[in-house]
Formats: sequence, structure tokens, C-alpha cells
Amino acid sequence: MSKDIKQKRLFSEKKVTRKTFEELLDEYLRYSKALNRSEYTIKAYKYHSKYFLEFIGKNFLCEDIDIHLIEEYLLYLRDKKGLTNGTTLNSYIRNLSPIIKYGYRKGYIYSDFEFPTVEEQEKVKEIYTAEELDKLLEKPKSRNFVEIRTWVMIVTFASTGIRLRELRELKIKNVNMIDRTITLNDTKNKKSRILPISTALMEALQDYFEYRGGESEEYLFCNVFGEKISQTAVQKSIKDYNLKRGVNKYSIHLFRHTFITNAVNQNVSPLILKKITGHTTMKELNRYYNASPRDIVNIIDDIAPKPTKKKKFFK
Repeated sequence: MSKDIKQKRLFSEKKVTRKTFEELLDEYLRYSKALNRSEYTIKAYKYHSKYFLEFIGKNFLCEDIDIHLIEEYLLYLRDKKGLTNGTTLNSYIRNLSPIIKYGYRKGYIYSDFEFPTVEEQEKVKEIYTAEELDKLLEKPKSRNFVEIRTWVMIVTFASTGIRLRELRELKIKNVNMIDRTITLNDTKNKKSRILPISTALMEALQDYFEYRGGESEEYLFCNVFGEKISQTAVQKSIKDYNLKRGVNKYSIHLFRHTFITNAVNQNVSPLILKKITGHTTMKELNRYYNASPRDIVNIIDDIAPKPTKKKKFFK
């Protein structure tokens, strides 16, 4: 610990309780459960604290945590763990931040500081093309339950922009075939919302229910034992399905980008779109719009200035 920090503590009115970061983490996880934060959020705190605990050691005291330590941790993640992607690095820091801030409020951490953000070059994401979607949305000839289930999940992702975690939490009772709506009661921001069911999704769901059956309280997309399907199982089944149909993209989150981009291109009201996707702000929604080169080329003649045609005086 630096001499400056020691001197500051001698004259500080803030009382610091000696506690290790591991103890702080356990306390914060209990606090998060008490506030009814989602299991996904709590898992993220645990997962992203793993490397930090490895970096500082088991008995590291909270009082020694400061901005310089966080900067050293970023270098550790980059140089020792090989995490060079800015988005990944920021996610590790972002999920560590609330734990540190909680420790400061409780008096375990002396230093209050702003967490750094790693700058990165934004990259254009290549969304699913219309041709690729046609291949994926075509009804499979196989009567295999797993293939039918994967097909219906893809139709749901492509038709609603739903998140993977939200899809896994869906129950049969959440699907209203009469009003053509899907009710989401378990969402990322804990705000329920309603998704409209398109004609294509309606037909896919009707076909799926013939195979699925089940009671209203059961999960809509289940494994072969009738239990909630795992995240890994969804990712693997969609990867296999896409590759089998000659589509080399298989990102589930890319369906959300594609849905939002196509909706914007069809002039859907941003307010309505925000209601469907569950984004809190327009800024968040804007991050998901990916204009393709084809879309840009198609509108450029309407945007670019046109030269004024002059009369020809000589033939």
C-alpha cells in the first residue's frame, strides 16, 4: 500500500471495516438474492469475479482496492488471460463494479473511483440475409422432435427479436393463440412485455404443439425429459441446424439484430419497436440497427444531390 493512501486514512473520517474481497463477494451475492435479482445476473457476478480473485489472491483485503489495482487487473486480463476484445474486457469490469461500489458504501473499501472503460473499434455486424432466413424458416421435412423444436425456436427468434434467456423461460401458458400474443414475465429488466405472433410463427407454433403437447405450467421449449432446455442445448441445436442448411452464421443474438434492422427498414415506429424488444432507451435500441451495404446503396440516390441539367446550345 502506498504511503499517500496510508496518510489519507489517518485523517479520514470514513471508518473502514477490514474484510477480504472474497467475504465482500459472498455478502454482495446474498444482498443481490435478497433484492430478487435474476439468477443470470448473480451468475454473471460470480463468473466475472473468478479472475479477479485469481489475480488478487484469496486473502486480499478490500481496503487495498483502488483504481490502480483495477488498471493492473485489466493488464492481467489482457496479457495473462489473452482477453483482448474490448467488449469482453468491459463486461468483466462492469460486473465487478457494483460489488466494489457496494464495498465502498459499507465501509470495507477506502477509495471511491470511476471504473475505466476500454476503448474499442466498433465493427459492423453482418446480419442474416433474406436468402439465409428463407433457408432457415423453411419447414423441415423430418418429423424428428428436436429438429421441429429447433425450427420453431428459430422462427420465434426471427419473428420477435426475443432474447435467448427470455425464450428459455417461456411456458405454454404464456402463448395465447387466440389473441396471437406471447407474454414475457421473466425478462432482463424485470419488466413484462407482450410480443405479437406473426402468421408464420402462428403456423409454426400450431405444428409444434401437435408434437409438444404438455400442460400450461410446463416450459414451452423443453428437453426430451420435459425440463427447461439449457442454454448450451439451444446454442448447439441452432448451430447444427444452420450449418446443415448451408448457413454459416449461427449466432442466436444475431436474430435480434436482424429483427430490429428489418423492422427499421420497414419503417416500424421506434416507440413500438422499443416496446417489442424491451429496450429501456432509444440509445440501446440504436445499437442493434445494422444497415447492410445493399440497404445503403438502395437509398443513396434519394439522398445524394443531383446535378442540375443545363440546356445545350450547340448540337
